[in-house]
Amino acid sequence: MIKKYDLVIVGAGPGGAMAARTAGENGLKTAILERKTNPAETTRGCAMMFALDDEWYLGERAYYNERNKKMIFPVDGLSVNYDGPKRNFYATNLYAPDGKTHLAFGNYKENIKKGDKGRLSFVYDKGKLIEELLKDAVQNGVEVFTGVNVNGVEKTADDVKVTGNGDSYEGTFVIGADGINSRIAQLMGFNKNRKFYGNFPSITPYLTGTKIPQSESFTFATCFRPNASLPTVFSLCPSPYAEDEYWTIFRTQEDFEYIIKESIFSDWFSDVKVTRVWGLIVNLWSPVSEPYKDNVLLVGDSAWYGEAEITGSMRCGWKAANAVTVALKDNKPDREGVLNYIEWWRKAFPEFDDYRNYMMLMHFITIFSEKEQIYLYSLFKRPLPLKLNPYLTVRLVKHALQPMMPQIQKEMPSIIEKLKMLEIDKIEEIRLSYQKYHKSFERGSTE
Repeated sequence: MIKKYDLVIVGAGPGGAMAARTAGENGLKTAILERKTNPAETTRGCAMMFALDDEWYLGERAYYNERNKKMIFPVDGLSVNYDGPKRNFYATNLYAPDGKTHLAFGNYKENIKKGDKGRLSFVYDKGKLIEELLKDAVQNGVEVFTGVNVNGVEKTADDVKVTGNGDSYEGTFVIGADGINSRIAQLMGFNKNRKFYGNFPSITPYLTGTKIPQSESFTFATCFRPNASLPTVFSLCPSPYAEDEYWTIFRTQEDFEYIIKESIFSDWFSDVKVTRVWGLIVNLWSPVSEPYKDNVLLVGDSAWYGEAEITGSMRCGWKAANAVTVALKDNKPDREGVLNYIEWWRKAFPEFDDYRNYMMLMHFITIFSEKEQIYLYSLFKRPLPLKLNPYLTVRLVKHALQPMMPQIQKEMPSIIEKLKMLEIDKIEEIRLSYQKYHKSFERGSTE
């Protein structure tokens, strides 16, 4: 039997759960389909950061209201209840391969003294957030179907039919909220004109017993494994689940074993215990040109590049569900009816910043040899401004380096060439240059 709805949502992550809550509150007959049997159970690696508590980000100036336990999105006019565990962090640190030299964003010692007022942002429990959103959705009549592996979506004469596990669900509109590896985007042809930047699998262990300098901060670190042509990058941030627990991300199990046992960073992990290990696979696409096709709207990571973040995905879900509501009330079940969402998405995401600036941070961390990176980070005698925004990071660094360029030209001119490459119109050149710099990485690791 085909089940008919005003709205069918695929994916019960933050974006889908928010869309479901909003649609339910608005009185729409709504179904949400989720592949997992427990949507609130987190098994995919996620830092679970609030983005961003310290500045404007993707068209919004979000913050957390401690008194009322609410995430506030004043530009969009949205608020979300959250009274679960959370944990502040007070700086971002990029560590060079010597394990000591680092580039800091924010004065950790001063910020941590200020408590909530000095934090860069905080981490929180995504599962708890999703649980509460879906609870509100169900109370407002939304039907939740779990364990559904969607394998088909097509536009019919009057609706959009979604199939999974042999069942069919028809909605006047469908919201695809199934994340960065979106099946809906693939099935509907949204990816046809997008640029594919690669597949990036990682493991994300949770650890206790670490000895991380400036422990309540977000940390990137780089090292060079013997005979490796590219550097090994890993990152750590506080976990919301326990005071002594940290979320980490490594490219492979081999990288993890090398870092904690053999690398210069092994002192950080001498007494480490692994509490759980999750993983993730990221297929990186350029953003969609438009998050709408044949009555299907994409939200969050399914439409954007990399990370729309939990907060960005919730904003998309809220806005898309409200747009669907207006379209149905106005009897405009088509693109014109949801044009408000399409225009909002363009303004909040691609027009706010170029997605390639997000890519630049990883290029910045990996493009320099060991010797170059140590030298470069050592030039910074004081912290840079307190920022978490990944779209701004490289631009802030390059701006701060401008007065030092004559010194760099004299002492290590090879850095100048690589700094010039860190521009969004040279993304493809950077990618190709990794082949050229393989040998320089190897030389840098032995000098």
